[in-house]
Order: sequence, then structure tokens, then C-alpha cells
Amino acid sequence: MSIATAADAVSDALPVLPGAAAVALDLTELRVELEEVAREALCAKLEGMGLDLAVRDGRYPALAQLHRDLRDAMFMEIPAELRGWVNDLRETQASPDFGGALTMLARTEATARSGGVAAGEGTAVDAPEFQAALAELLIFESVRLRLLGMAWSSEDFERLGGEEEDVDAIAWEEVAAWLHEPWLTHPEVRPLQLMFASASVSLAHKTADRAQELRVTGSQTREELNMRAKLRAALRELRLPESVLLENALSALLGQERVDLTDLQASHPVALAGMSRQAMDQRVSRGRRALTRAPQTWPRRRHAALFDLLRERDDDDDENA
Repeated sequence: MSIATAADAVSDALPVLPGAAAVALDLTELRVELEEVAREALCAKLEGMGLDLAVRDGRYPALAQLHRDLRDAMFMEIPAELRGWVNDLRETQASPDFGGALTMLARTEATARSGGVAAGEGTAVDAPEFQAALAELLIFESVRLRLLGMAWSSEDFERLGGEEEDVDAIAWEEVAAWLHEPWLTHPEVRPLQLMFASASVSLAHKTADRAQELRVTGSQTREELNMRAKLRAALRELRLPESVLLENALSALLGQERVDLTDLQASHPVALAGMSRQAMDQRVSRGRRALTRAPQTWPRRRHAALFDLLRERDDDDDENA
């Protein structure tokens, strides 16, 4: 598998939207880093570690960075050259699949089974085991992004104590259960829809379980979770840089650990690349003041982001159900 082929699979799978949407993401750097991502994904797989845990394990920095970048990319505003495509998407309600990643996985596993290439043969992502590990990662991230869009379409999930880690666990559980079914590559099967539908049911069940558990907790806990859910929902409506900076600045209210701005910038290059320390401090200060005023004064996105499109589609699906 060449780096270009892998990047095509990323383009096909990760935005969870038609292939044209991939130009909204800067894949140039990703093309260079795919080899290390594949290596770490394979290492985690050989250790028997699920991807939902590996993307948060300090031993796999490339996986963790990709995981954060994709999350941040959901809140990138769609550039002007894609506005026509955005309108078409809203009208057609296109329903894509990640055929590139699945085809990559099926091809590499078939090659390994046939003995065409011995395990470990080849270099970097040329070896079948690297290809398979990378394909599994792409599929996991694709399902996870779509599930996040659903979970964040209302405050209910977080109001009941749900976290991003819980969504990751659900996504990996479903992907791992379905991934190696041979009929997934059948032309009449829509694997993304199948995996996401199954994950959606699992998310609903776990949300109901959380609601039941919270009934016996104190009112203070419920009020705290409700406050955090409202704050996180408000932050997701802001421009990406302000959202990341203010989430860190308000970390005490969110039950998170605050990090230095330099470290925050290194962890979130999609949102904060190229900003000076002074510029970040100024955005935090202005953002804090804005959040104390009416919502119309907040530093909101001027154009739709991928998250907005997913939310609209989920809302339309609910209305048509």
C-alpha cells in the first residue's frame, strides 16, 4: 500500500461525508505521518489493546494526535469553495460509506491468508499487517465521528454523565464485533450504516442505563452534570480556536485538568497552529467576557462545520422517523 493509497482511504473514510468533503481537511501532513500511525496501530493490535484505549495511551502519540485532530476537524468551518457542495448535501442527504478502508482491509487480509506476503515482510505500511491495522483505525474513527455527532446533537448524553471516552468505547466495541464479517464487502451491504446503526442502539441503551443510575444520586451531582453539559454544548457553537482555548480555561468547571497554552497548542494544531501566546491569551480574555453576555455576542462560527451538517442530518432523520 502506498502512502497515496492510504491517504485516499483516509479521504474516503474519516469525514463520514462524501469524498469531496475531504478537501476541507489538510491531508498533506497526514500523508507524511501515516507510516507512524500505522506502526502504532499495529503495535496496539499486537498487544491486544482496543483502539478506544490506544488513542489515549501515551505510548502511542501519533494515534492520540490523529484522534484529537479528527475531533477538532469536525468543527472546522466549511470553506467558501465547498459551499455549493454543502447545499447539495443538504438537499440529497447523501449517505456515504468507507469502501476504501474496507477494500484495503479485505485485500490485505486475503493476501496474508494466501501467503502472498509473509508477516513482517516489506517496509512500513507496505506490509499487509500494517495495512490491516491502519484500515481498522480508519473504520473505527469513521464510526466514532458519526457517533459523536449523534451524541452531541443534544445535551442529554453529557447531562447523564457521558464522556467522549464512552463514545470511543462504544464505537470500538461495535467495529470490533462487525469488522471481520466477510459479507461486509458485499456490494448490497452498507457497512457504515450497519455499524453506526448498531452503535446507535448501544449508545441509547447505555444512556438509558446512566439515567437509571442517576435517579439514586444526589441533586448536587445531577445539577453539576447538567451545568457541564450546557457549558460544553455552548463551547461547541464557538469558532474552533475559541472552543479549544475556553474549554481549557474553564477546565475547573468541566472537571478537567488545565494545561499550559504551549502544550495545548501542540496538542491541537488544527485549532491553534500559528497563534502567538499573546494572541491566545487575548482570545481567552475576549471569549470569557463574551460568554457572560447574550449568545448573539459570542464568537460563533460564521459558516457551517462538519458537525453542523451531521447534526442537521440527525435532526432530519428524527423528524422523518
